Amino acid sequence: MLDMLGLSPLEIGVHVLNVIILFVVLKLLLYKPVLKFMKKRENAFADKVDQLDTRDKELIQKKQQYEQMMAAAHNEAAEIITKSNEMARDHAREILDNAKEHARDLVLRAKKEIEGEKVQARLDMKTEIADMAIQIAEKVLEREVSLDDNRKIIDEFFERVG
Repeated sequence: MLDMLGLSPLEIGVHVLNVIILFVVLKLLLYKPVLKFMKKRENAFADKVDQLDTRDKELIQKKQQYEQMMAAAHNEAAEIITKSNEMARDHAREILDNAKEHARDLVLRAKKEIEGEKVQARLDMKTEIADMAIQIAEKVLEREVSLDDNRKIIDEFFERVG
């Protein structure tokens, strides 16, 4: 049957041998380098994936650090605002206390001045009343009353009046 096809067993053996040699040569020349290339590419791809995973982890970690820093900054800002408000309140309280103290001093000074003016007015009034009493007494008595007599009368009058 092989003869009918025009093939001899020797030719078939040579073809099989050629195929085997071609297979071995191609395996040595192409398969191993291609396999090596594919392994290298696979390793490179795996390295890239590992690098991306590492980068993702670093980014997540940096994001967490950023969020922590932002939270700390917000807390610090709130603390600064609180301290500033407290300082402003303290300063306002201090200003009010100083103003109240100044007002008290002014009132005390005014009271002292009024008291001094009262004393001076009493003295002036006492002198005027004494002068008027002397004049009235002179006219009534038509004589001159001594200064000591007038002083006694005036002092008695003021002791009674208060």
